[in-house]
Amino acid sequence: MRAFTDKEILGRVEQLPTFDGWKPGLYDVWVRSKADVFDAFDDKAFTYYCAKAGQRPAFLLARNGTSNTGSYGLKHYERYNHAGAAVLKSDCMVYDSHIHGLHHGKEAYRQNKSFPYFRDRNRNNRVEEIGPEHSGVIGANIHRAGLHSTVIKNWSTGCMVTADLSRFQAFLLACKQHGYKPVTLVILKEF
Repeated sequence: MRAFTDKEILGRVEQLPTFDGWKPGLYDVWVRSKADVFDAFDDKAFTYYCAKAGQRPAFLLARNGTSNTGSYGLKHYERYNHAGAAVLKSDCMVYDSHIHGLHHGKEAYRQNKSFPYFRDRNRNNRVEEIGPEHSGVIGANIHRAGLHSTVIKNWSTGCMVTADLSRFQAFLLACKQHGYKPVTLVILKEF
């Protein structure tokens, strides 16, 4: 994936049909890789903080991760949901969609608002936005993988997952410094 400037990221967010202005709070902007390397952490996340309504947010940090379901969820989705593996909709944002809490007993940001998603059930090693669009709170949380993870496997069945523990801890520290405000999740297709 190529490098992005803040101007490019924020400009792309402003073009989304779900964009309704910059509101105070935290923004976690994920860029979903076009390559979609099977079971690899090949997406990028950029975290921003907006102090005042209408002002463009300030960059806080970047990290590698995935906004895709891993191989376990893609191949064995019936263990989670017979309808298929969850794939959150890209080129979409939901304001204040996640709140500080726990994911499997570890500090994370939990989904607390409905987010559009699809169900991929063709087991073809690709994460695809296919079939009817759904919306709901499905536990698509923002959390971490292991110490230095390189394979998604079951770290994600629809979650935004940071590959490296230290980078996720930096994300949590940035959130803490801003009072653990809710996070607005944005998922962009690589552009």
